[in-house]
Formats: sequence, C-alpha cells, structure tokens
Amino acid sequence: MEQQTAQTIPLETLVPQVSTVSMQTFCEDMDGMLGISIGCALCQAVPGTVDKLKTFFPKFAAVYSVRAEGSLSGRFDLLLDKNALFLLSGTIVMLPADKIKEQCKQGTLEQALKLSDTIKEIGNLIVGAWDRMFREQLPGHQHLLQTNTQILNPWDKPAEVFGFKEDTACLLIVWEMTVGDYPPFHGAAVFPAALFEPPKEEPAPTEAPAQTPSESGAVSETAPVQPEPAASQSPQTSEPAAAVSASPESSQSSASHPVWNAIQQLVQSNPNGDFSSAPLDAAVLNCPARIFMNPKPLWLSPNDSVETALQRMQQNNARYALVEEKDQLAGILSRGDVNAALSPYLRSPFEEYRRPLDEASLQIRIRWFMSKPVHTASPDTPMWKVMEIMCRHQIRAVPIQDTNGTVTGLVTVTEIFQTLLKTLSGGSPAGQPEIKKECTKNE
Repeated sequence: MEQQTAQTIPLETLVPQVSTVSMQTFCEDMDGMLGISIGCALCQAVPGTVDKLKTFFPKFAAVYSVRAEGSLSGRFDLLLDKNALFLLSGTIVMLPADKIKEQCKQGTLEQALKLSDTIKEIGNLIVGAWDRMFREQLPGHQHLLQTNTQILNPWDKPAEVFGFKEDTACLLIVWEMTVGDYPPFHGAAVFPAALFEPPKEEPAPTEAPAQTPSESGAVSETAPVQPEPAASQSPQTSEPAAAVSASPESSQSSASHPVWNAIQQLVQSNPNGDFSSAPLDAAVLNCPARIFMNPKPLWLSPNDSVETALQRMQQNNARYALVEEKDQLAGILSRGDVNAALSPYLRSPFEEYRRPLDEASLQIRIRWFMSKPVHTASPDTPMWKVMEIMCRHQIRAVPIQDTNGTVTGLVTVTEIFQTLLKTLSGGSPAGQPEIKKECTKNE
C-alpha cells in the first residue's frame, strides 16, 4: 500500500499534527531567545464547543485572534492561560524566579493587563512560529496574521470573545507546557468547524447599484468587488500591530478598506495602466517603486544586539532596517520591534526598579525578534500595488528586490506620503526624474 501523503490527509487530521509541531517550534524559539527549555506535550485534540476549555482555562487568559489564508481560510484563536502570561512575560522582562512564581500563584487580571505589550509580543512570536511550520507542512497554506489580542476571562462573554455562538462546533487542541520547576501552563487552539468545509461557490458579481438616498438623507453606494491584484512577494512579515481590546476582530481586509477602495477606483478608471491623460493624482499611483523608494536603507546583521540596532537607527534617523545574513535578505526590523525588546525598567518611569539584569536586554540579538520572512516588491511595481501589499498584510515597509534577488531599496509609508504630497503640490522628489513623465510611460 502506498504511503499516505500530506495532500491526501484531510485537514481535520492534518491540522492537529501541524499545530503541535508549530507550538513545539514556538517553544524552541523561546529557548533560543531566552535560554529557557520549554517542554510541550499534546493533551487533547477533540471536536467540541469552546466551553470544554474551561477546565484548562478556569480564570483569565490571553486570546490571540489569527486570520488564516490558503487551505485554511478564516479566523481561529490561540489561548495562553494565566500561568503562561506571568511566566513568559516575567522571563522576558527578567523578573526574579521567586517573583514569577508568586505572580503565577496570586497574579490578578489587572497585573496581567499591565504586561499587555509583552503579552502581545508573545502572540507575535507564536503566530510567527506557526506560520513557518504551516508553510512547510500544510499544503496550500499562504499566510497567518495575528489580528487581535484580548486579555480577559473568556467565559464572561464567549460569543464576543471568539466571534461565534457558544454551541458552534470546533476542533479544540490543548497542550501542556513546562519550564523547570515553575507551575505548568496550558496553550490551546480553537478552530471553528467551518474552517474545514470546502469553500462555497460565490454568485457571479452584479453591476453596482446607483447611488440612492437613505432614509436619513445620506447617499450610499455599493462598489463592485474587484479581484485582488497579484503582487511580487516572498513569504511575508508580520508587524507587531495587534491591540489589546475586547472586540473579537479589529482588522479589515484590503478589499473593504475605504482608502484601498478609493485607490482602486482611480486605478480601475485606467485598467490598462495608461495614465497619460489622467490627472496627476491618479498618474502618480502608477509610479514604479524604483522612483520613490529609499535606495540606501539601513542594514543590520542578525547577530547585532538591541543596543547596536537602537544606536544605528537613531544615528541614521531610520524607523526600519533590513537584516542581511549570508548576502541574503533575512528579515526586517522596526523601531517598535527594538523598543519592545528592551526591558521596561530601562525606561525613565521605572528607573527606581532597574537592576543589573535589565541591562542584559540590551544584548539580545535581533535575530530572535526581527520579522521574517519578508514581503517584497519589484522595482517596477507601481505605487498602488505597493500600497495594496501594505494594506493586505498590515505592514508599513516593503523591501524592493530585483529578479536576481538583490535588494535595491526600501519603501515605507513615509516615502509614499512624501511622493504623494510633493507631486500633488506640483513638485517632485529631489534627485529623481520628473514624476509625471515616469508615471505616464507604458512599461
């Protein structure tokens, strides 16, 4: 009998296997970053409703909402219990072991909320590890994106927390994790059964209705849904952007984003890319990335320390840096990433609590928290497509990479804003060809 391949295994069977490997990979990442050995064992992977998790999460927890694209398409949630929040956060900010144990035993929700920034970063690390393993082991997987972080008792209003009715059928996966002699903690994944159903065929799009006044006198308009444009990319990066909130979802897809809709309307008016007769504000959206990118971005090594990264970013007035390893683009780093890696006790409001161990956070290597892999665009990618990549993946920086894999520049929201403002005011960026001429070429 031929060996069963991953392609023939049902998703309901494959997802628990891949999820367990993904959670173990997160534990390995934490070991490499913090030097703590985390054991991870599967407790259960069963169908059921979310209330079955009360046994493992009797008090408050962190609930990370994740949007999946590809063979799994939709939202699922990851959970960490009270002990996990205080143990992992305390280790990251370098609290003494006895203080961590005390918080695991007696810590309150209010104390956990004060650690929300660190807890949010833990979610980014989990989702990053899961995304890597899903890419390797789940056929058809495209992308995982953390969309929201909630720190609360999920059983007060579970329908609001998870975004579905309490009797919704789910696949529930629970792991027990251990670190030395600290109290064990639990992690879980909640996959609604609807994620495993084959996609329904959507009806053919109909012509958008004309504007009609509503009862209140406001004019409403429904625009036709346009297919998402293709983008040149390597696997994506995830900017740490989830906000601590009680709402189950906080992000919008690019297809429903009002700014993106406005851009689409301009671009759709010239579907062939011929902007020679278009107004300048429309023409500039077709400007290739090579015209407005920063051709000399800051580069760092993955072995550079937080202290080095912070100093060089300040010296170069850079909010983003590219990370190079073995002559390849290995990751991207934001100023927010660097600030999140620093012990909070290095900041002036907490100076009185600073200890020698807090200085050690300055020596953490950036390879452990840089965003990787990275979304890229080609030098000829028009501005509107670069903006589409940013909207779709909720990022603010896109490296520009040619067909040989050489990075020729970096586009951030700053370059886009500067180009739009200078162009709309009748100017053009210094040292660059005149925008109108470049944008109206048929390439």
